[in-house]
Amino acid sequence: MTYDVKYIRSSKIKDLFKVNKQSIRISAEAKDMVYKFLDDKVKEGVDEILNKLPRKTKGDSKGELKRITIFPSDFE
Repeated sequence: MTYDVKYIRSSKIKDLFKVNKQSIRISAEAKDMVYKFLDDKVKEGVDEILNKLPRKTKGDSKGELKRITIFPSDFE
């Protein structure tokens, strides 16, 4: 069964696997594992950004987002 890449373009993955000017090959058996690993890391990164957004702390809407825009200050 092949893994369906969710968050990254599989055509761009090869460009990521270079050390200096040497390309790293991914075996056919390892492709699905690499795709899944990278998808998981992208998901973790997005979750980390979303967790930095301010949330409401009182009332019925406790835990809901105060704003839905990501600003540069969220990365500081």
